[in-house]
Amino acid sequence: MEALKKTTVSGGYGFRNLLFFLLLYIFGSPFLATYPSLAILVHTSLSVTLLFSVYAVKKEQNYRTTAMVCLLPVLVLYWLGIYNLIPFSRVFSFALLSIYFALLIFSFAAQIARDRQVTLNIIYGALCIYLMLGLFWGGLYALLYELDPTSYAGALLQQEVSSNFHVFIYFSMVTLTTLGYGDITPQTLGASSLCQMEAIIGQLFTTVVIAWLVGNYAFTKKISEE
Repeated sequence: MEALKKTTVSGGYGFRNLLFFLLLYIFGSPFLATYPSLAILVHTSLSVTLLFSVYAVKKEQNYRTTAMVCLLPVLVLYWLGIYNLIPFSRVFSFALLSIYFALLIFSFAAQIARDRQVTLNIIYGALCIYLMLGLFWGGLYALLYELDPTSYAGALLQQEVSSNFHVFIYFSMVTLTTLGYGDITPQTLGASSLCQMEAIIGQLFTTVVIAWLVGNYAFTKKISEE
């Protein structure tokens, strides 16, 4: 039992709160983005989600402070990109968003990997990582589309909205789960390569995480019986 206590990392409510705001943004943004007067709520929702992502990062070794420092330029460029206040602001905002999501995924994976006990917080963390993968690839798709608008085609991309980021998140999620409705399609080799990589990673992630959870559950049960 002492070995189990030593391998358990305290979680708090960081992952649970982040999961709530991730789901709120992912499911709510498509309904609001088509209304110009409500589109500001979509961008605000993403900003709030990013803020809560900081509080899901561990305090140890100033990781949380580092995450906050990294988040500030991301938010500034994101809001500048919405209104195109400076040249290439959207390109830089999507690039920084993708990098920030990648850092969060790495940080969260490291946090839950140190915990050998399967808890509800660990499951929340795994779900957050999975949704963050969708946001990460959505950022890459949006970045590629800003650099080359012929990279993707589809009716959803023809809508007049302040940002197509929520559209590419949708496209990313259906690619991550290998659902693929076909309403948005890659038109270049680079775009198709990104889709291929995301589909592979999505399948590998679910397989590895399930195996890891089962293994840790068996470890927890064995230790508790000793």
